[in-house]
Amino acid sequence: MRNIQAVMQRELLALFYSPIGYIVIAGFLLITGVSVWWTDTFAPGKPATLREVFFWTPWILTVIVPAISMRMLSEEYRSGTIETLMTAPLSDFQMVMGKYLAALVFYLVMLATTLLYVVLMGFYGDPDWGATAATYLGLVLIGALFSAFSVFASSLTANQVVAWILGWVPLLLFACLAFFVVRQVEGVWRQVFQQVNVIGRFDDFSKGLITTDGVTFFVGATALFVFLTVKVVESRRWR
Repeated sequence: MRNIQAVMQRELLALFYSPIGYIVIAGFLLITGVSVWWTDTFAPGKPATLREVFFWTPWILTVIVPAISMRMLSEEYRSGTIETLMTAPLSDFQMVMGKYLAALVFYLVMLATTLLYVVLMGFYGDPDWGATAATYLGLVLIGALFSAFSVFASSLTANQVVAWILGWVPLLLFACLAFFVVRQVEGVWRQVFQQVNVIGRFDDFSKGLITTDGVTFFVGATALFVFLTVKVVESRRWR
């Protein structure tokens, strides 16, 4: 646990001392702020809910989360410090988990900035706090999954830009394709795409519905990509 914490602290310091970290947070706040204005969330007579704003958030996260995680392992490959880490008293699992948790903690800090909208909504209306809490749980789970996939993408290349593209494009296709295809197909294919419909599952949370199936999907998919990342890092020992 101490090794994981040390790696996590190292990565968090790198993120917060780097301009990219603040650019990502500022960009996220700008986009969500525009969404609040575009949807007239605080207009008189409108329901006290952020559901319309957060409906678009997963699409935004397909771009932003890979930007957070793109340097996690690709920078180690590029600089050659991966060899030092591999010879340190540190297992591949501990290294990957430390980097993954750093990406996740940074994401949670970024997400926490949107609580300002919740506070304002509380002042100007009477929101359903249960549905709001469920929405944020969904955002945490979807961020955990996207972070795991993005760190996995970072483990595949030594180029940060390529790592970002490998994280962004599959996530965007994964989220968009399943969301639209599930509305077009029937039968067994509908059931298959419904299982991997990230946006659809998040929509349940935004309605205040916390289901065991939804939580299991996000946790299981997150664990899968962390496991795959560990295997990719382990494979470098045999090269």
